[in-house]
Amino acid sequence: MTEEILYKYISEQADAEESLIVKQWVGNSEERKRELSRLKNIWILSGLDNEIDPAIKASETERIWSIIKKLNVDVRRKSLRLQFLKYAAAIVLIIGISGTIGFFVSTSVSNSNTKFTEINVPKGERSSVVLPDGSTVRINSNSQLKFSSSFNSGKRKVILSGEAYFDVAHDKSRPFIVETQSLQIEVLGTRFNVSSYPNDHLTTTFLEVGKVKISGAGNDNVILNPNESFEFNKLSRESRKIVMNDNRMMDWTKGVMTINGETIGELAKKIERRFNVTITFMDDAVKDHVYTGSIKDEDLNTVLEAIKFASSIEYKREGNRIVLSSSE
Repeated sequence: MTEEILYKYISEQADAEESLIVKQWVGNSEERKRELSRLKNIWILSGLDNEIDPAIKASETERIWSIIKKLNVDVRRKSLRLQFLKYAAAIVLIIGISGTIGFFVSTSVSNSNTKFTEINVPKGERSSVVLPDGSTVRINSNSQLKFSSSFNSGKRKVILSGEAYFDVAHDKSRPFIVETQSLQIEVLGTRFNVSSYPNDHLTTTFLEVGKVKISGAGNDNVILNPNESFEFNKLSRESRKIVMNDNRMMDWTKGVMTINGETIGELAKKIERRFNVTITFMDDAVKDHVYTGSIKDEDLNTVLEAIKFASSIEYKREGNRIVLSSSE
């Protein structure tokens, strides 16, 4: 991996062969993925004159120039700045991005020659984006949001893998559609949360404000009203609608991890995504523990100590690996 190829990839100038070299270099290294995500975010954010505070823009611009210098790219600063703004502006036309760093933007072309934009939020990160129609989306860890380049002129459709909270700009003539692996959620203008991780057996939709229509997975159209949740079990193919007395499904947007009668296995998935760690179990008895409660999820050790306090479970932390075992 040369610095020049890495620079060209970050600045959207790499060809297909060079992009493949970068992807192979990243491989399964979480550290390299996070660093690449950070560099591309800096590149993108530095050109968003209308999206972030000028002070933040100035700071991010200095950061990208320092990285450029380190990469030893032999290009005059004036020429490089023109290229920089050109590529950043091209991305802005597709999607408006808030000042939050923590996601990775890429583009791809489908078999139908339709260009797609993907927003990937790695484990351990959470981010917010502003879509071209003015809708805002908070994206949880280990999630992907994907949409076509025609989003702003045609149907407002996004494809979600993971979890996101949507605040949709009202547009009666163009319904907003969220497509997941199992379901399709259609709205006009509303606020709602969707969770659809590939390795979770449940796909859930919770409506805070407005009204949504859910279809797919062999179900008749289901209409949700505020404070209602819809669950679809991908294993049993069963579904149900629930009236909820709280907004706990959106607690993650406030930095709170809330669990309600979940096993340690389900909780472990949330912890792995939130803190970019791997959790293993020393014995089967550990998996029988069920938890209910809420805790701030800003610090991994605090979460682990809460689990230990609430049950007969011990933990051992070895870098990014957490081992859970039953207490003697």
